[in-house]
Amino acid sequence: MTLGVCGRVRCEPGWRLDACWWRDLRDFDLWLVWAGRGRMTLTDGVIDLRPGVCVWMRPGRRYEAEQDPDDRLGVTYLHFEATRRGRRVPDAALPPEVLDWDDLAFADAVARRVVERAKREPPAADTTDLLLAGLLADYAAAAAAQNAEAGDAGVSPAHRRMVDALRSRIREEPGAAWSVAAMAAEAGHGGDRFRAIFRAATGVTPRRFVTVERVRRARHLLRETGMNVGEVAEALGYTDAFHFSRQFKAETGGSPSAFRRGEPSAPPRTAGPGAAEG
Repeated sequence: MTLGVCGRVRCEPGWRLDACWWRDLRDFDLWLVWAGRGRMTLTDGVIDLRPGVCVWMRPGRRYEAEQDPDDRLGVTYLHFEATRRGRRVPDAALPPEVLDWDDLAFADAVARRVVERAKREPPAADTTDLLLAGLLADYAAAAAAQNAEAGDAGVSPAHRRMVDALRSRIREEPGAAWSVAAMAAEAGHGGDRFRAIFRAATGVTPRRFVTVERVRRARHLLRETGMNVGEVAEALGYTDAFHFSRQFKAETGGSPSAFRRGEPSAPPRTAGPGAAEG
């Protein structure tokens, strides 16, 4: 992976991408939209350009674009070479040409860093190539995940993104007051509908997921901090240490006190398809 010409620009009034550009394209170009609106004509059709849309341009394909004059495009472009055994990676081995990147903040931050390091004097070539490789790997992973979601008729991409974001927040702070009613209201659904969406996406109920994450965090706190059982229970949102102990034992097969003393126990049961609801 070798980075070539790159930059981050807010397109000027009157800007457009003409046929002469793509006809002269000799390397790959990762083209990420971070602001504005427009349209692009590709070999296989027309797409809308908006923040989060990323095009992995490749030689021999058509790319013609125009922007909304009232909402000019902001674009980061990263030209690069990707070879395998001395030859350019064939199109058939590449991810899809267009990605609607769910995590634009991440993609934009990494792409911006690639440009910044490439513009240094002297350029930080090793670092930029590694950052670019990571960005392309995330592009491929995001595209694969979206393809998998498209094949799941039970969960829409929007619902899966909502559930994934919520699960990340629960893992970050399992001791917060995670009531199903509050989670459902934040998601804009009634309680029953929210439970159905969450279970379709994860295989378990929201309450079950919170329990498993609390026990997982409890194991860490009991073993790696000086907190006692009561302090851990309180930190993880339990008003009753006995209730915490019962849930911990149900998940691991042992009491939190025994675990804190170093006695072996089973890991928490997986919060996934087929798991008991508890």
